[in-house]
Amino acid sequence: MTLDQPKILLGDAVDERILCAAQICREQNIANIEFIGDPDLIGEAAEKFGIHIEGWYIWSQKTFADTENFIKEYYETRKTKVPDYETAHTEVMHDDLLFGALLVHHGMADGMVAGSLSTSAHVIRAALRGIGLAPGIRSLSSMFLLNFLTPRPSTLAFADCAVIAEPDAHQLADIAITTAATYKQLSGNEPIVAMLSYSTKGSASSDSTKKMILATEIVKEREPNLIIDGELQFDAAFIPTVAERKAPDSPLRGNANVFIFPNLDAGNIGYKLAERLGGAHATGPILQGLKKNMNDLSRGASVEDIVTMVRVTGVQGMQN
Repeated sequence: MTLDQPKILLGDAVDERILCAAQICREQNIANIEFIGDPDLIGEAAEKFGIHIEGWYIWSQKTFADTENFIKEYYETRKTKVPDYETAHTEVMHDDLLFGALLVHHGMADGMVAGSLSTSAHVIRAALRGIGLAPGIRSLSSMFLLNFLTPRPSTLAFADCAVIAEPDAHQLADIAITTAATYKQLSGNEPIVAMLSYSTKGSASSDSTKKMILATEIVKEREPNLIIDGELQFDAAFIPTVAERKAPDSPLRGNANVFIFPNLDAGNIGYKLAERLGGAHATGPILQGLKKNMNDLSRGASVEDIVTMVRVTGVQGMQN
């Protein structure tokens, strides 16, 4: 371990895939890995799977010296939603992911990854309760980073593909702003944001197109330096020759790299089409909009997927 590596907490650490990914992350100097959970159960799992974790730190709310202070602060910040101190105590003591999120919130780690055994709802709930939303952001959302070799080598962002089913215009503005920031953070490229629709610049009109237009206006007001336009069809946002015909006055000029979908149906279908038919390599869902970093895993995640998400979370944490 080295001090300049990010410290990443792993939940669901009785899972063989988590333990194998942790070993790879250590061997390849990707991150300083520590676990969340019952030390005895994690130790038993590691022994069962033949993985040596002697000397690795395991955080447990039952042995951590500051747990009571964490619970007191947690109760104070959630008084409107937690009926009494005893309920707050029970929530923290019986929820390893919530405890892990509180550790990240208090700066004990640079980020956390979980979800190989836990549901996405559990991970997101722990993140919202333990870490909370970043200032100025009202909605947690997600994005996928997609790497393509054809039709031209590119790294693109698609959002939201996993969290908000029917975002309104203000939520779409949050999604656009946070996805642009995440994209720049992870790719190093300047974000060029397209607010997608079945319509381009008034070619059709409906509640959906009006929502995308309003969301674009909200983003421009909040982030005047961000290059963004909408409503746009995908080809008008991504193909320069099509952009010349359909949206000649658009600042995107067919060079968008961040794509915001009008709802979860479109986003989820879109990224899976890009992955399965377009040959893209998809990384995600990457959670965004939190004060600090916590990411979810698919319960079907491979060891490689977990290592990748640790790497992503580490980059987010170190940059923050």
